[in-house]
Order: sequence, then structure tokens, then C-alpha cells
Amino acid sequence: MINRYIYAVTNGLPEKSRKEISSELKSLIDDMMDGMDNTLSEEEKIDKVLRELGNPEELANRYRGKERYLIGPNYFDKYLFVMKIVVLSIFIGISIASGLGVIFSIESIGKMIGGYISTLFYAILQGAAWVTLIFAVLEYKEISVETGMEQGLWEPSQLPELPEKKALISRGESVVSIIITTIFLPLMFFYPEAIGIYYKVGGEFNFIPFFNIEGLAPFKIIIFLVFTINILIELIKIIKGRWTMKIAVITTGLNVISAALFVNVIYNTNIWNSEIVQKFEQYTPISFERMILLTTVIIIIVAIGESISALYKGIKYGGK
Repeated sequence: MINRYIYAVTNGLPEKSRKEISSELKSLIDDMMDGMDNTLSEEEKIDKVLRELGNPEELANRYRGKERYLIGPNYFDKYLFVMKIVVLSIFIGISIASGLGVIFSIESIGKMIGGYISTLFYAILQGAAWVTLIFAVLEYKEISVETGMEQGLWEPSQLPELPEKKALISRGESVVSIIITTIFLPLMFFYPEAIGIYYKVGGEFNFIPFFNIEGLAPFKIIIFLVFTINILIELIKIIKGRWTMKIAVITTGLNVISAALFVNVIYNTNIWNSEIVQKFEQYTPISFERMILLTTVIIIIVAIGESISALYKGIKYGGK
């Protein structure tokens, strides 16, 4: 129970301070128990101490220091963490796309730099707004993906179980996924004409774009939703930090929606550049339509595999 209480207090705190606060809290609890009546049993002492210390979420807020309510103290550190990742990823994505534009564009360098700065500003503003909106909704709706503890009168019985090591969600994997997704989002949304096959013939660079820009335009909102859903999945994993049945169901549902939207986009022949279709069929033994079909099958298999894996972990390790 003591370990569960300490875990509940420190789980939402910045990682660099968790070890120190855990030791401090353990010493405090030991001292409080030592000062109690020896006629009480060990279990009674623990129960009394934990009740005196109170709701671990409120104690965690006191350890954080000053109250910060842009998003709310429960999510503020994770909000800043994710915001840094998203802003950095957008910067990398826009910079890569602009670099390719400089190489293959006939526009002046000055015009390209002006476009780069304005696009970067707009993209970062959009990314920051969406991250803020997601966390604000979690706070406003009081969606508890942290501990599942009830509001009001707190009881030690509400303490979460200590998670098994395999039940913990790798923050590193989620961060990498967010970075990759956020790099490709601005490319698809702002510079789809820069995505294609780059090759060199006779000392000259050549480029064949993947997409028909006019055909792709109506699907930009769907593409944006696909990338946003995938980022949201990883945000939920980072916020929670461990597998539960609730997290498994949410991520499975979002995975299915994302896969369905993505298949809907790639199956539309209008989005593909006719030249890339001709080159593909010229140099490969299968048709472009068959390649799209195989890609769709792979997407469905991956989505099913990820869903099964999430549900398995949710059933095995999760309670709520």
C-alpha cells in the first residue's frame, strides 16, 4: 500500500524529481508510523498515515510547487513535453520540404525563404493549437487517464495497483512515432508536390512527383485527420504511461478509424500522378492497382495486429 501510494503521487511528476520525492515521501511515512501507538497493527498504521496524507493527486500538486492552470497541473508537464516534440518535428518537416523546394524550384531564393518562414510560423501555430486543444479537452471533460481515482472523499482502497514492467508503455516509442508523423504531416499538407522519386541522370537531378495536386486537394482534410488521430493515439499513451483496458479500447478504435480513412485516400486513383503510374507499370511486373491493393492489405493487417496487441495488453495488465 505504501509503494502504491508513492507511485500514485510521483507518477504524474517530472521524471527528474520522482526518485528524490519517492525517497522523501517514504521517509515521511516511516516517521509518521514510528510516532503512532504501538497497539495498532501494521495495516492500521498504514491506513491511518495514508488517510492523513490524503489524496495522492492533491499531494502531487503540492510537490509541483506553484499552480499552473494553462492546461491544469495534472497534465501540464506532459503538455510541455509533447509541445516541444511537436514543434521540433514540424520544424524538421518544413525545413526538409523547403530544402527540396530550393533544389527543384525555379523560384528565387528570397521568395523561397519568405515562404519558408511564413509556412513554418503557420504550421507551428497550428500544431501548438491542436496539442493545446487536445489537452484542454482532457482537462475540461475531466477525463482521468492518469489514475482513475474518484473525486471527493479519498480512500486508500482507490490507490492504483503497481504496474508490471511489461504493462508500462514505452515513452520512447511514442515520441519516435509522434516525430515521424509530425514530420510527414507538414510535407503532405503544405508541400505534397515535393514528395516523389528523386534521381540523377547525366549529372542532372530529376524528379517525378507521386501526387496529382489537384486530385489530392479534396482529401487534405482526411489526410490531416489521419495524422492527427495517430498523434492523438501516442499522446494518450504518453499521458497514461501504462496499459489498461480503457486505453486499449481507445487506441484500438482510433487505429481502426485511421486505417479506414487512409485506405479511402490511397484507393482514389485521382490523387496519383499519371507519370508515376506509367513508370511503375513500366519497370515492375505488377500493375499500379495491384500495388495499391497489396498496400491496403498491409495497412489492414498492421491495424489488426496493433489492435489485437493493444487489447491483449489491456486485458492482461489493465483494470479500468
